[in-house]
Amino acid sequence: AEIAATLGNGHIDLTRRANLQIRGLREQDLPALHQALDRLGLLENEAARNIMIDPLAGPETRALATALGRALPQDMPAKFGGLVDGGGPLSIVGERADIALAITDEGVAVRVDGEWLGVTPLEHAVATALGDRRWLSKMTVMPTAGGRRLGRLGSFTGLAAPFGRLEAQQLRDLSVSCADAGGSQIRLSPWRALYIDAAIDGATFIVDESDPLLRIEACPGAPACSSATVDTRATARRLAAMNLAGTIHVSGCAKGCARSAPADLVLVGQAGRYGVVRDGTARDAATRIVAPDELVSLLDG
Repeated sequence: AEIAATLGNGHIDLTRRANLQIRGLREQDLPALHQALDRLGLLENEAARNIMIDPLAGPETRALATALGRALPQDMPAKFGGLVDGGGPLSIVGERADIALAITDEGVAVRVDGEWLGVTPLEHAVATALGDRRWLSKMTVMPTAGGRRLGRLGSFTGLAAPFGRLEAQQLRDLSVSCADAGGSQIRLSPWRALYIDAAIDGATFIVDESDPLLRIEACPGAPACSSATVDTRATARRLAAMNLAGTIHVSGCAKGCARSAPADLVLVGQAGRYGVVRDGTARDAATRIVAPDELVSLLDG
C-alpha cells in the first residue's frame, strides 16, 4: 500500500494471475520501486512470482510452490504460468497454467501444457513437472476445480474488489482490520478476491456472491485511460443497479482489455457513446449505439 501511494497513483489492481499491479508508476521511480520490493523480499526469485497457489493453501502446498518456483529457470518466458493446488472449495486447478501440480490422496497430480500426465510422490513432483517421468504413475481420480466463495469460509473471510481495483488506503485499512481481528495474512486469488485469515466485515468490499457487480467486467475507462471516451466504471455501477441478467463487459474501446471471453452483453466506447454487442466480445460489430444516459433502453433487449 505504501509503495502504491508514494510511487504510484494509489491504484492497485488484482490480476487473474493472483498478482498485484501498482498503477501510475513513472520510469524515473523504477529504482526506488526495486529497492522497496527488495526490502520486502519480493525480488529474490522472479520466476516464482508466476506460480499461483490456492488461497487456502496449507504449509505442504506452499512449500511445494516454493520448490517449483526455485527450480524454474530464470529465463522462463514472461507469459509462463504455473500453479500448485491443495484442493478444497477454493481449488484453482481449473485455471490455465503451463505447469500445474495438484496435491491429491493419490499423490501429486501433474499437468503440463493442459494435459494431466499422472501422479507422482510429493518429493518427486517438481522433477516430474520439469520433465523427469521416472516416478509417474496412472491417476484414477481427476482433481476437481473449485471457485470463488465470499464471506466466512472456515477461519478465512473472502472479499471481492469491484472490477479488481483496490486503493492504497483501502488496503491499509484492510491490513489494520486483519490485525485487529487476530489475522496476519491477506491472500490473493485468480478471481480478483482476497482471503483474510480472520473474521472481518470487509465494509468496502463485496461479501455477497449474488452482488450484480460481480457479473460485470469494466476497464478503468475515462479519464484514467487515454484510449477511452466513456466512464466505464460509472456505467458498470448503473448497470448493476438495473440488475440485468447474464455477464456484462463494459469496455472503453474495442481493445477489450478487461475481458477477452464473450459476454452476454458488451458495451464498447465510441466517441462518448456505447456500441452494443450481444453474446460477443468488444471486437465484434455493434448492433446499435446508445448514449450513457440511454442505458435503460437495454432493458428492452
